[in-house]
Amino acid sequence: MSKRGKAKKFGPVEVLVVVFVCMFALAVIGPAMQMSRFEEYRIVCANNLSGIGKAMLIYANDYEDELPRAGGRNSVWAPTIPSWNAFNRFMAYGISPNGSGGSASITSCFYLLVKYAEVTPRTFVCPGDAGTTEFRLADVDAPPFSSLTDLWDFGPEAGRHCSYAYHMPFGLYALTTSNEPGMAVAADRNPWMDSPAANAKDIRLFNPDGGRESVKVGNAIAHEEEGQNVLFLDSHVAFEEKSACGINDDNIYTYWDGGDIRVGAPPVLGSEPALGLDSLLVHDPPESTKLTRQAAAIDSNDLEQTSIVATLDSPFPKYQNVIWCSTFQMAWDMLKQYIIGEPVEIPGAEMLADSLNKSEFSDTNIDYESYFAAAGFLGDGIIAEIHDEMTQLFPSEPAPAFDDINALPPETIIAYSYLNADIEFEYPFYAGNDEFNFQDSNGMVTEVASFCTRTDSDSSNMVREQVDVLYYNKDEQTGQTEFAVDLCRYTNPYQVVLACVPQQNTLGETVDNAEQKISEFTQDPNYEQVRKLQPAVTGGRFGERPAEALTVPDVLYKLTHHFAELEGKAIVNQPWLDQGYYIHKAMQMIDFTLGRTGVVLKSDAVIVIPPLGIDTGLRRFDFNRPFLIYIKKREPAASPFFVMWVDNAELMQEFVPGN
Repeated sequence: MSKRGKAKKFGPVEVLVVVFVCMFALAVIGPAMQMSRFEEYRIVCANNLSGIGKAMLIYANDYEDELPRAGGRNSVWAPTIPSWNAFNRFMAYGISPNGSGGSASITSCFYLLVKYAEVTPRTFVCPGDAGTTEFRLADVDAPPFSSLTDLWDFGPEAGRHCSYAYHMPFGLYALTTSNEPGMAVAADRNPWMDSPAANAKDIRLFNPDGGRESVKVGNAIAHEEEGQNVLFLDSHVAFEEKSACGINDDNIYTYWDGGDIRVGAPPVLGSEPALGLDSLLVHDPPESTKLTRQAAAIDSNDLEQTSIVATLDSPFPKYQNVIWCSTFQMAWDMLKQYIIGEPVEIPGAEMLADSLNKSEFSDTNIDYESYFAAAGFLGDGIIAEIHDEMTQLFPSEPAPAFDDINALPPETIIAYSYLNADIEFEYPFYAGNDEFNFQDSNGMVTEVASFCTRTDSDSSNMVREQVDVLYYNKDEQTGQTEFAVDLCRYTNPYQVVLACVPQQNTLGETVDNAEQKISEFTQDPNYEQVRKLQPAVTGGRFGERPAEALTVPDVLYKLTHHFAELEGKAIVNQPWLDQGYYIHKAMQMIDFTLGRTGVVLKSDAVIVIPPLGIDTGLRRFDFNRPFLIYIKKREPAASPFFVMWVDNAELMQEFVPGN
C-alpha cells in the first residue's frame, strides 16, 4: 500500500471547521474585493475624464478657445439630433444655410472630440454607469464605407453610449478656455435627470447640511453615491464627495434659483445657468422627454387655413387661424415717424395703409430688452447699424440677412424691427401621453400633441398652482363653458393668456371682449378661491374628487409672410412721389412655440422702399376647440404685442404614440 493509502481521513468535525474557516474568509475578503472593483471603476472613469479634458483643450485651440458645441450659431438643446449619420452638418443638426436654427444634444457635443480630436468612443463610458455601452460602428446602420469620423453622434441611441454630463453648451454661458479655472466642465451623469439605468432622484430628499446619507442623495449614481469624478476647466480631475463643488460651493448639477446655491433647481430641457459662475452639468434625457419639435420654415402662401394680418382691426376670415404680431406695425411706425414724417399714403392699398397709420404700437407695451426697431437709408449705413445693434442686444441670434438688396441704390429706405420674447414657465407642464382631440370651427377633429396638469398625483401640485384662472363661466342650460387662464402667474414681465371665448369681428375686439370678462370675473366674491385650479380631494364629507385639469395643444410654426397688398405700390407723399419711391418688400417672419416649458416668440419685419429706377362642480380647462392666445406685459392697461386666434390644427403637432 502506498503512503497515500495510509493518510488519515477528515472526520465530520474537521470538515465543519474547514467550511466555517472558508466562509469567514469569504465574508472578510469579499467586501474588500468589492471595494477594489468600485475603486477600479472610479480610476477608469477619472482617466476617461482626464483624456476628455486634454482633447477639449486641443479642440479649443483650433476653434477660437471655445469648448465643443455642436449645431449652429443659435441651435437649441434637444435629446437627439435630427440625423446622426447625415452627409453634412446642415442636415445633421437641422440648421439653415446661414448657420442658424437647428438643434443639438449633449452627446453630439462630446462626439466632436471623436470627429476632430481622435478620442475613442470607449473613453466616454464609465464602467460604473449601468446601461451604458461602448459605441461601435458595426452595431448601427451607418452609411456604406463610413468611419467614426463621418458621423455626428453616438448612433441612434446616443445617450446609451455616453456616461458623462457636460456644462450647458447652448445659450449665453457656454464655456471657453478664458472662463474661471474652477468651473466644472464635465462629470458623471446628473442625478436629477432620468438616465438609461435610473429615474431622476427627488431633490426634496437632498440636504447639504444633513448627515452623510442626505448629502449622498445629491451625488451621481455611478459610484455608489459616494461622489462623482469632476473635470474642471484647468484640466484637473477630482473625485468630489459632494455635488456642491463648484465655485463658491455651487452645486454643479443644478442651476441657481436664487436660494441656497448648494441646492439650486433640477434642470429640464431648456434650462440654462443663472449667471456666468453657475455650473450646470447635464446629460441628454431619454427620448420620451423630448422637447416640442422645431417647426419647419414655411411660406404663408403654402398654408390653407391660416391668415396673417397687419393690424388688430382686420376682419376675421372664416374658418382660419389668424395671427398678428407687432413687428410689422413697429417697422411701419419707424417709416412713418422718422422717414416720411407723416401718415404714409399708398394708392391701391388705402384701407391697409390707413389702418397701419392709425394703429401705432407704443413701446411702453414691450420691455426694452425684447425689441429693436430702426429706419434709415442704405447709403447712410442703416444695414451696418442694424447689425451692430442686433449683435449687442441679441448676441445669441443670427444677424438679419439683407442679401436681396445688394443691387438697390443708396437712396433705398430700410425700415426694420425685431422682437424676441422667451417666456419660461416656473414649472414645466406634463407632456400629454395620449392624443388630444381638437375640434375646429368646421367640426373637424384632429388628434394632436398636448401638455397638461395631472389629476392623479400630488406631485403635480406645483405645476397646477402656477396656473391662474382669469375667467370661468358655465351656461347652466347648454353646459357650454367659457374660460381664460394665465398659464404661469410667475412669468415677468410678460403674461401668456389663453381664452376659450366667442370670436368677435376682429382680433382686437376678441381680445377686448376677453379682457372685459376677465375684469368682471375679479368681482366674484369667491374670486380668490375660484381663480385656482383645485387639487384632488381624497376624503371628507363629499368623498373623493380628482383635481381640476388643464390641457393645451402644442402650437408651433415658423412662417414668412409678404403683405402683397403693399408690395409694388407707390408712395405718393412728397417728395417721395417725385423721386418714384415704391414698396419693394413688405415682409414679416414669425417663429412661435407654445409648449410644456413655455412660450418662445421671435419675429422680425422689414420694409424696403427704393426709388423707382430701381360651476361648483369639477371644472375642466380643455383647449379642445378654437381659442385665443395673446401675450402682453403683466400690467392692467398694457396692449398685447402678439395675438393669435387658433381656429384649426394646421399649426399644431400631430400626436405620435409613444413620443
